[in-house]
Amino acid sequence: MGQVFEIHKYKGDVFLYVVARTNKHSEDYVKSDVEKMNNMLSPEMKAEGMRYVFALGTVDTIARKAGERARKKGKQEEENSPLANS
Repeated sequence: MGQVFEIHKYKGDVFLYVVARTNKHSEDYVKSDVEKMNNMLSPEMKAEGMRYVFALGTVDTIARKAGERARKKGKQEEENSPLANS
């Protein structure tokens, strides 16, 4: 199982979403990106508790998420199909 580096977005202690996920860059590279992204936040966003956090994931996580996205997209396309509304 390979290791994956992620950048998560938080508002206070509440996880919002995964901003980025990679297995092509080093841990230091991704941590540097997190620092840059946090430095780019406006004072208002910082006051609201917005922040980016470095996180570890696995290749299995990527495969699972990709599968979930594909199923969700397929379901949405099926629901929006002209045949579905007949």
